[in-house]
Amino acid sequence: MAKIKRLDHIGIAVKNLDEAIERFTRILGAEFIARKEIVLSGSKMCVGYLRLGDTLIGLDQPAKPDEFLAQFIERRGEGLHHIGLEVEDLKAFQAQLQQQGIRIPHREEPGGVRNEILLSPRDLCGVVFQVMEWKEKGADTIEEKILRLHRMLEKWKEDEKESPEG
Repeated sequence: MAKIKRLDHIGIAVKNLDEAIERFTRILGAEFIARKEIVLSGSKMCVGYLRLGDTLIGLDQPAKPDEFLAQFIERRGEGLHHIGLEVEDLKAFQAQLQQQGIRIPHREEPGGVRNEILLSPRDLCGVVFQVMEWKEKGADTIEEKILRLHRMLEKWKEDEKESPEG
């Protein structure tokens, strides 16, 4: 049976990334790691990555008012957007879900660094779960996860330079 390995990160939808980073660092003592504009699920967003204890937090701000994340904030307000979970074998985990009749509304391979699926909030008490398998294995500590995050952001930066739009 494929199992969840660990919490990978928590994604929080925010209207103003600069203000959110300031509040999380000032109030909670979070450590700022990086900031990056990314495209996930066809939507551009600006993400601030923070370390809070042994957990990664992604503060997600929509890049444009018509993006999915902006619509999410309009409907629900700022707050919890998703919980990222890591698995060892995403295909096996997906097969288990499909055997249970669980709907998988989205599959993606962002930047070629991981495979991921999104689970519908309808199935899990109103919370979106992003379940992923990293291609680069072995990031077992928060320090290793941060180093992997930096490598992922660098790869996305290189991919942007190579793309015709970049």
